[in-house]
Amino acid sequence: MYTEVRTGRGRMDLIILHQREKYIVETKIWEGKSRYADGKQQLAAYLKLEKVSSGYYIVFDHRSKPQARLDNDQIEGKEIVSYCIPVVQQMPSAAKGK
Repeated sequence: MYTEVRTGRGRMDLIILHQREKYIVETKIWEGKSRYADGKQQLAAYLKLEKVSSGYYIVFDHRSKPQARLDNDQIEGKEIVSYCIPVVQQMPSAAKGK
């Protein structure tokens, strides 16, 4: 497993090599629909550079009302499997009393 791997187009977040297969994972924090779509394009470019047919895009949603999401897209001939993961954190007990 390799993290923050340099490419000609930036840094890939995660590359996993397992049984002669290469898995590429891009991660982001939710910053709106436009940025969500941009991340998919970024991953497609990385897949093209690495000659890999599919990759995984994981987005952590910290909004007050996060929404789980699963997308499968074909971008530039590459399969992008996207997961938007709601991150719900409870308020610390010390802050509840204020």
